Amino acid sequence: MIFFSPGGRGLTSTSANHIANMAKEMVRTIEAELENLVFYSTEVSLIGNDTATMLSRGVDEETVMATSDKLHRVARAKSLIAWLREAIKARERLINEAEALSMEEYARIEGIEIPGAPERGESLSADDYYAGLSLDERNRYYELETLAAVIGKEVHPGGHFADAREALSMRALNPHEVKGDGRDTLIYSYSPTVGPELVESAYFGLQKQYREAQARLNAIKHECERAVTDSAVKAQTEYVRATEKWNGEMEQLRARRGEYIKKKVKEYGDMKIIIPPTLEGIYEEVSHLGKSGESRE
Repeated sequence: MIFFSPGGRGLTSTSANHIANMAKEMVRTIEAELENLVFYSTEVSLIGNDTATMLSRGVDEETVMATSDKLHRVARAKSLIAWLREAIKARERLINEAEALSMEEYARIEGIEIPGAPERGESLSADDYYAGLSLDERNRYYELETLAAVIGKEVHPGGHFADAREALSMRALNPHEVKGDGRDTLIYSYSPTVGPELVESAYFGLQKQYREAQARLNAIKHECERAVTDSAVKAQTEYVRATEKWNGEMEQLRARRGEYIKKKVKEYGDMKIIIPPTLEGIYEEVSHLGKSGESRE
């Protein structure tokens, strides 16, 4: 900020660049003069001819005495160029930094906090649901699960009771069985010890108990699934609502940051480059070199 005038008086970047270019041309001209310094004159003549021809003339005393002033003018002009170039770079740096302002930097400047992005809340799991049941409800669930498993195992194909029922039906159709031959022939006779009606009644009674236990167990599982689904829907709904709110807040912050950046860029763009007092003289000299010389605004 040392390069710029708080009162609005000074040079724009365009004017400063023009003055620097003019100063550069002035330096080039002076240095060209210094490069051609010759302290003697050169004449040439033919042998036997007293007439000499001047080839080049050395500088006079006034030019020699002016050398120091020229060197000082070059130094001042280069100082002016350096000052103006650095000032232009400083303005560009300020504008670039303003345009690259991050949300975190803006929040720090304004003394505000950036709202954190929402996170999806935890929803109920099946384990959570069952863990929340009372002692009696939890125990009833385990009892029904065990009862359905035990009875189901017996009445389903491959179960002991189901296989025994099938065997009774088969022996009713085939009450005798012959094994071996000749004198070793054995005849096996099978007779039911219980009535088939009793077995069928017991079997379908067990089937009914299994279906009832399974239905009650499925009802508890259905309640669990419904609770888990409701919890997941609620968590997702709250997350979506929180995200929409957060997006709105962030959009407002981004808009405010954009306005801040535009304001700072304009502020930096409108600042005028000052000329230090020690460079006032060389500035005036350079600015009046051409008919269209620049002057400070």
